[in-house]
Amino acid sequence: MSKKGTPRTGGQILVDQLLLNDVDTVFAVPGESYLAVLDALYGARNRARVITCRQEGGAAFMAEAYGKVTGRPGICFVTRGPGACNASIAVHTAMQDSTPMMLLVGQVARKLLGREAFQEIDYGRMFAPPMAKMAVQIDDPYRIPEIIHNALTTAISGRPGPVVVALPEDMLVEECTVVDGKPVQAVQPHAALEQLTEVLEALAKAARPMMILGGGGWDPEACANIAKFASDNCLPTAVSFRRQDLFDNQNDFYIGDLSSGVDPALVQRVKDSDFLLVVGARLGEMTTKGYTTIMPPVPKQRLVHVYADAHELGKVFQPDIAILSGMSSFAQQVSELDPVDGNIWVTWAKAARKDYLKTQDPDDLGGELDLAFVVKHLQEALAQDTIVTVDAGNFSGWVHRFWRFRKSRTELGPTVGAMGYGVPAGVAAQIACPDQSVVSFVGDGGFLMTGQELATALQHGAAPIILVFNNSMYGTIRMNQEREYPDRVIATDLTNPDFTALAHAYGAHGERVERTEEFAPALKRAQASGKAAVIELIVDPEQITTRATLSQIRGAARTRTELGSQ
Repeated sequence: MSKKGTPRTGGQILVDQLLLNDVDTVFAVPGESYLAVLDALYGARNRARVITCRQEGGAAFMAEAYGKVTGRPGICFVTRGPGACNASIAVHTAMQDSTPMMLLVGQVARKLLGREAFQEIDYGRMFAPPMAKMAVQIDDPYRIPEIIHNALTTAISGRPGPVVVALPEDMLVEECTVVDGKPVQAVQPHAALEQLTEVLEALAKAARPMMILGGGGWDPEACANIAKFASDNCLPTAVSFRRQDLFDNQNDFYIGDLSSGVDPALVQRVKDSDFLLVVGARLGEMTTKGYTTIMPPVPKQRLVHVYADAHELGKVFQPDIAILSGMSSFAQQVSELDPVDGNIWVTWAKAARKDYLKTQDPDDLGGELDLAFVVKHLQEALAQDTIVTVDAGNFSGWVHRFWRFRKSRTELGPTVGAMGYGVPAGVAAQIACPDQSVVSFVGDGGFLMTGQELATALQHGAAPIILVFNNSMYGTIRMNQEREYPDRVIATDLTNPDFTALAHAYGAHGERVERTEEFAPALKRAQASGKAAVIELIVDPEQITTRATLSQIRGAARTRTELGSQ
């Protein structure tokens, strides 16, 4: 970094702002539009590592996953036009997942703007909210410290999320003299004491209360504090979609996740509850099962909604008590309160926990390979702090149902439902946390979207274990196709490569597992390899969900169609 009076290029000023904010890792696909930044990163190569990725979608997913696992903004550099378009899926993911992230995009020279120059896009319009929290272009190098500070503050404050900064290539080579900014600080709202009193008074009047946790902005201390509050008050606690790591699944008051394959008993309990304390979750379509378990605009349950963004409170659901607060501050505040008498609903809480424990007994779906065994054996073989990354698809139901999360920041999955997330997220998680084990779950379709980032893992020494669920189809779409249009299958079959041979071609370890008894020794060999490993699981297409086969779903659809035609 430079003192006032020393001219620097815009690229150098930009990198200096990242360094003073303790950025030590950036993910990138290089482009000629930001060569000046790359040159500045060369000068800072002993302080910040550049992870060279294979496609901008993978690079941006890595930055998003890095933000999830560290709580700090994941940084991604891509070039203009096609690069930005490829990266946009991860920006959408970061927004819906409330993940701190910064995407920096090379831009055409300022004098060419507005002429549809080579690869030109107006990024302020392309990424305007609600696509991202903030989208801005820096046209004057003198303003880089100001705008980068504002962007990073925006990414980590309130509801975390992605910011996008466009960088005209001529601005990056222009020199100026400017004072560096200061390290950013997250700005979080706090609940008023009288509101906390209201919450306890309302809870004391409940007979069937429930807490639902979700969203972003959580850290290990906040998770510990909210767990203390739940235990002190005997409060049964569920989590929203792909947020199972917010609450120790072994805790006696953990009752399950409100996911795509949600337990019907949990659905009924949400409907039957008379008091909902929702902390951090937006209560979106997935969490509310299409807005049926909790119905807008005025739920029948007494609703306390705690959220870090004032615009979300009252947007869809009209709560009885709306609390504007960050997760850390709210969790700390309630953990210090005197508990109410939970004996009134302790039977309700125990029954909810018993329902959850029943889900750990697998349904018999047939097939040579027991996927429940695979997940359970993995958990037994790996450490409690293993980081799990999950792609989008029906296969993820086995992870959500049978993996019991113990530690915070160990579940990385796109609540936005983006395919292609699992592999790059696993690579990023291993880079961020080299001393922790990482296992990535991905379908055959998702792997072929971003599986080339396996090369990134090998290049940078990351060693995630990647499980590819190969059922030769887009499983989620096939399930819905059979449900809505039975016997009219089209566009969902896949002809796949030999994933084991593909892993070997990349230089990774590769295994193929067809039967249950083959998995344990295959996992041992993968672990012993000391490098990134791919274990291809040959999955019977009938095993379409953890609770029903494809034939059962098709048969029910046929019956429904026949009855409807009578």
